[in-house]
Amino acid sequence: MNRLLAVALCCILPCSAYTQKTEFSGDSAYVLLQRIAGEIGPRTVGSPAEQRAVAFAVGKFREYGCQEAYTMPMTVAGGVNTTSGVAVGVLRGQTRRMIVIGGHIDSSDPRIDGANDDGSGVACVLELARVIAKRQNQSTVVFCCFPGEERGLWGSSCFVEHFPEIDSVALMMQIDMADGSSDLLVLPDGDSETSAPRWLVNAAYETYYNDLGYRGLVYETHAMTLTSASREGALSDHGPFLSKGIPAIDFTSDIDYPIHTNFDDLATFVPSGLQRSGDLVLRLFERFDGGLPSRETERYWMLQVGATLLFVDYAAIRAFLALTLLVSIVAIVLLWKRRPVIDSAQRVRWSGLKMALFALIIQSLIWISPDLVGVMKGYRFPWVNNYGAYVVLGLLFGLIGIWLSVRLAARLRISMSPIPFAIRSFVLLALFTFLLGLMALELALYPAIALLCISLSLLVRPPLLKGVFLLAAPLPMARLVFNENTVMFQRLAVSVVTGDLTSRLVSTLLFILAFVILSLPFMHGFAAVYRDARTDLFWLKRFSSGKSLAAVALAALCLMAVLLSRPVYSRWWPAHVRAEQRFAYGSQSSTVHVSSGDRLGGVRLSWNGRDTLLEGSAVEFTPPVEGSGEVPWLVITASAEVVEDSVHTDSLEILRRHLVLRSAYRPYRVRVTYRSAAPLVATSHWEVQGAGSQAAFGGDGMVLAWDSFPDTVLSIPVMLTHKAGIPVREYVEVTYDSLAFPLRMQREATYFTYRTVVSRVDTVTPG
Repeated sequence: MNRLLAVALCCILPCSAYTQKTEFSGDSAYVLLQRIAGEIGPRTVGSPAEQRAVAFAVGKFREYGCQEAYTMPMTVAGGVNTTSGVAVGVLRGQTRRMIVIGGHIDSSDPRIDGANDDGSGVACVLELARVIAKRQNQSTVVFCCFPGEERGLWGSSCFVEHFPEIDSVALMMQIDMADGSSDLLVLPDGDSETSAPRWLVNAAYETYYNDLGYRGLVYETHAMTLTSASREGALSDHGPFLSKGIPAIDFTSDIDYPIHTNFDDLATFVPSGLQRSGDLVLRLFERFDGGLPSRETERYWMLQVGATLLFVDYAAIRAFLALTLLVSIVAIVLLWKRRPVIDSAQRVRWSGLKMALFALIIQSLIWISPDLVGVMKGYRFPWVNNYGAYVVLGLLFGLIGIWLSVRLAARLRISMSPIPFAIRSFVLLALFTFLLGLMALELALYPAIALLCISLSLLVRPPLLKGVFLLAAPLPMARLVFNENTVMFQRLAVSVVTGDLTSRLVSTLLFILAFVILSLPFMHGFAAVYRDARTDLFWLKRFSSGKSLAAVALAALCLMAVLLSRPVYSRWWPAHVRAEQRFAYGSQSSTVHVSSGDRLGGVRLSWNGRDTLLEGSAVEFTPPVEGSGEVPWLVITASAEVVEDSVHTDSLEILRRHLVLRSAYRPYRVRVTYRSAAPLVATSHWEVQGAGSQAAFGGDGMVLAWDSFPDTVLSIPVMLTHKAGIPVREYVEVTYDSLAFPLRMQREATYFTYRTVVSRVDTVTPG
């Protein structure tokens, strides 16, 4: 509702109604955005549209007064052959010290305009170039529009490696999405080794809140902790600069926006964010134009409390981990001293397995609860636009699982001593701490905090304090797993998840198993504290009554009834349906396959003057196709010859292969694979490892890939060294971003992608 209100206000009020706090003009930036996202449109890396957008950006840099404006070519990146380039504008200042201001110019799909992600960032970069070019600057400013961010930071990585003056770059600021409907996020992290220096992060907050008077600059601690722990942790083009040791920071609008869908267009974009992001970066540039405190990155763990930042050094984290270990040892020792004396005849065996059974019951009910609603509604992912309500539903079903476990515990009996439960809990949490610490030291904080809370709950005597510490124990781990980005990633996963019922069941079982393992230390910790308290902690005995079950079940049923009436998908987060037509090369027939991660019911298919309305919960459909498209999509010619005197005593033969692909239209993707049952060495200047390099694959092969929109004619020379008499198979797959078959689909709250795939399998033989 807040987003809809913001969009409505933006439609009613002109952009100029927003307060302009610097020379940066949000109105001018929006005009640029209309050109980028509205007229040029989707800009997948390597596409003709992206090349037009890059040329447009270079032209603007030149028009605004940059002494140098050019395209830095990028021909090979990310495991594929891709022709693209970085739009670069250099505005020389009085010193050689450089400040880079960037955004990424590509969009994620050939049918997605990318108005927010990241046409808006590019529009801000261009407008900043216009404003800054009017001034006499101390620093030399380099404006960059990077390609390939959506495919793995290709353009920024290329720039960092090949820009001749990279050692003069002292600061990099990135704008990745500038929608104005919600908060502005700050991303100072690269991988687990690097983050922006504190002076830069502090300056961003001071400028945003105190100088500009904006509200809502947010650092997502838990999501960033998890993301930066990966080797490729950076979420945007500032990452390669941080890895190079250059202070860098990214500003992006709230990711609770329909990015990576065809609803990322001008109609959904809220223009006020352009002014906000432009103001912030311009003020930071003014602040650091005359010099920077240092040119070094840092490592820390950061928390935001209101508008206040807390930086936690790694030394402090190590000290906390040591303190936690000490407190847990003390807790075990004191617990051992006051342990109850239990007669051998009253000792209970297999308590650990029984706790695992209880955890399995609870987690199974939690994870099955949304599937029950999904089965009744006929959807596989009913929670897409009602995530919070399904969390509550899961908690209610979890309470039912707790009720069953308490009743079952009375029959199965578990140990009366807190010692075995405490030891298991401490060992498991210590193991989690160690394993997560191997990934990134800040990750170890989460299970360590849980271990400290359980230790304190055993050390304190008042039942109320025991309960408080015990309830606090699982919260850090839960916050890490269900972090600020969980909803977005779950929504995006719906668009790519496919599979039959068996695969869905397997994935659900894997989730249940994973959360059983995660919950076990807390189950044992609860049992230890409950036994140590020697009182009915949390009134479990009262809760095990039939009235409690009836109350929880009634609440769950009422919530399920509400959820059954709620729409699953919306304009903001739609369903995804894919139509793929496959041709075997040279064949006059083809198949069209329509599929979705969720149900296809309600999709209207139109072809050859006929309409078909799909019904039910099917996720796959194959319409009857008569003949194939009239257009000759692809022509393949190939030759192969044995290199003279290439057969050696070890029976190796060298073949010179020349493959030519001619497409009627620019393909979206091309993939050529060579395989053999025996070891194969393939050499080609198209290899992604580098020109002229060799790669040996033990009985497998080599892959040559172009992504996306390569030339309509590809001439591919390959040298194949293989065992004589063992055939080499050649697999060619050419994908187009439209259908040869005249099929169109319609349904509300759904976006559609169309692909045609032409494939050929051949054996490479001389002649």
